[in-house]
Amino acid sequence: MDTQKGMHSAEHLSIKLLKAVLLCACTLGVLLSLVQVFLDAHLSNADIDRKAREMLAMIHDPASRAAYRLDTDMGQEVLNGLLEMKSVQMAAIHLDDTSKLARVERPIFASRYRLLSDYIFDPIRIYRQPLYSNEPEKEHFGELILSIDTAYEGKAFIQRSVVVIFAGIIRAIAMALLMYLICSTLLTRPMNRLIRHLSSIDPEEPGQQQLPVPEGNENNELGLWVRTANKLLTSINYHQSLRQKAEARIMRLSQYDYLTRLPNRRTLQKQINTFIQKAAKKHENIAILCLGLDDFKSLNAQVNFNAAEHILVKVSDRLRNCIGNKAYIGRLGEDQFAIIQSKIEQPYEAAEMAQSLIKQLDRPFEINGEQLTISATVGITLFPDDGEDVDTLLQQAEFAMIMAKSRSHNRYQFYVATIDTEIRQRKRLEMDLRQALEKRELSLAFQPQFNYQKGELVGAEALLRWNHPEKGLISPDMFIPMAEHSLDIIPIGNWVLENACQQLNKWHLDGHQNLRMAVNLSTIQLQDQNIADRIAFLLNKYQVPPETLELEVTETSIIDDLEASKAQLQNMKSIGVTLALDDFGTGYSSLGYLKQFPFDKIKIDKSFVEDLPDNRENCGIVEAIVQIGKSFGLKVLAEGVETVEQATYLAEKGCQEGQGYYYGKPLSAHDFISLISSQRVLSSNTQEKAGNHEAQGDNND
Repeated sequence: MDTQKGMHSAEHLSIKLLKAVLLCACTLGVLLSLVQVFLDAHLSNADIDRKAREMLAMIHDPASRAAYRLDTDMGQEVLNGLLEMKSVQMAAIHLDDTSKLARVERPIFASRYRLLSDYIFDPIRIYRQPLYSNEPEKEHFGELILSIDTAYEGKAFIQRSVVVIFAGIIRAIAMALLMYLICSTLLTRPMNRLIRHLSSIDPEEPGQQQLPVPEGNENNELGLWVRTANKLLTSINYHQSLRQKAEARIMRLSQYDYLTRLPNRRTLQKQINTFIQKAAKKHENIAILCLGLDDFKSLNAQVNFNAAEHILVKVSDRLRNCIGNKAYIGRLGEDQFAIIQSKIEQPYEAAEMAQSLIKQLDRPFEINGEQLTISATVGITLFPDDGEDVDTLLQQAEFAMIMAKSRSHNRYQFYVATIDTEIRQRKRLEMDLRQALEKRELSLAFQPQFNYQKGELVGAEALLRWNHPEKGLISPDMFIPMAEHSLDIIPIGNWVLENACQQLNKWHLDGHQNLRMAVNLSTIQLQDQNIADRIAFLLNKYQVPPETLELEVTETSIIDDLEASKAQLQNMKSIGVTLALDDFGTGYSSLGYLKQFPFDKIKIDKSFVEDLPDNRENCGIVEAIVQIGKSFGLKVLAEGVETVEQATYLAEKGCQEGQGYYYGKPLSAHDFISLISSQRVLSSNTQEKAGNHEAQGDNND
């Protein structure tokens, strides 16, 4: 179809150009005419005054003589001469004694232009000129008054103005039409011809036909445009063939994972659907296995990005070799794979396949000369027993895998109906958590921290608690990961920080100025660029000394981005708060972190405090951590202290502080202060041994 025919007439460039030119020209013509009218009004105004002054000057002498002589007839005759002027409405000669010597007057001129002219020039203008005697006395004896009706001059002015405005508009329109004709001839018509030629070009082979250069435009912008367009058409023709080849390649890549070269999720869904259709006709069974790598996120943080990708490639190769021709394998997501096993007779066949896949991953992977161990968990669903459509089966396989991971790793799990219920309960719990702050279901509990040298409680760790209205107390191990996954941990973490600072301020105001507060920061909070400013604001708001606020982070929270974490911790340290490394000894490179980051304290994980002092391995680990703390000038706090034997041993080995059920369970703020008020030295032997050990350490130094 012709391009111009398919275009609405109002959309033509020529019509738009004509409208624009006419509008601009008419506007400009009216503006210029108005300027001319304003100038004419100014001149007419001055002309009225000039003529009035001339008339006064013309009759001044005879009027003076008539007034001097008190000759009424002469004065009347002089004034009658002024009535020859149409604009004179009234003239009079007044004497000093307020008597009137002579006066002439006519009615005001009735004009249809009067309303406008009176606004411009005023209806009546009155002029006065004093009368004096002849030289040398020059005695004042009267006044000559002249009243001018401006309607006559106003009528002439308005008529001239109408002519000026209409003439200006007509001139503007004429110039606009002339400009339009010139533009249409030089630009619009050649463009229309080019459009017709463009419409005739075959889109499949655009380079086969060239646009002609309009005659007379070879060396101007239009000619340059045509030559550029021809080059573009040739280039399009060349690249179109390349695009077709690329599309074919993209089509292939869209069906396979770029990294592992396994079929991707979309291709898997199509293949499962094909298997389902065939199996339904032949009444066969299908097993769908969803295999997910265990703790791949932590492994990804442990190695660099390229090494993590290399691991995925090696995993996919092992799985592919293990399966061979017995099943169809594809990649579902980052660390998840799907295996479709068709024509199975019994469910145990799927279990055997899952077990063989898990076993294949037991052997370590060698990456950059380092041996890495990877485990996997498998969820299994069956067609047609568990479902009859692709999405349902895949979802159930993933649910089974998720539930298997929540219980343990390196195992397989068949889908059962209760899994849906468990998943939905978890989802429901996640939704309830989002409203927990608003509904005031969250609270803080405070677990005491004991100083072995001072022999007293010196602070508390703020622990978050969630009292669900239906389920009661929810374990932090369950809802904290939920909050981190959904990013609800940001408002919850801000709430914990503020309430901890507020409570610490209350304790200080009540006379417990030496108490400090420890607060855990999650990985998500540590990534928040505004966390340091938030902490500084709260310290200032509640007038909390910075050194009494202790912020705890774990190794796993800083390994995702070491440089960013270092900068964040440096910002917090500049505020003056205390920084503690929690769960020390359970991560990957603890000594390296102690050198790089500005920590003030390390906390021994409770797993190393268990069975002290009977467990030799734990004793060795605890003693080593205490020595590391001394070497780096860091305080050491032990978590999970539950017996007097553990407390005594830790104090003897130089551990400065302890925390655990031996000193008190997590308490409410009121109960914590009650414990502080009624506290006694938990063990005089503990304090004495700690002091002796400190003195011995000083002597050794």
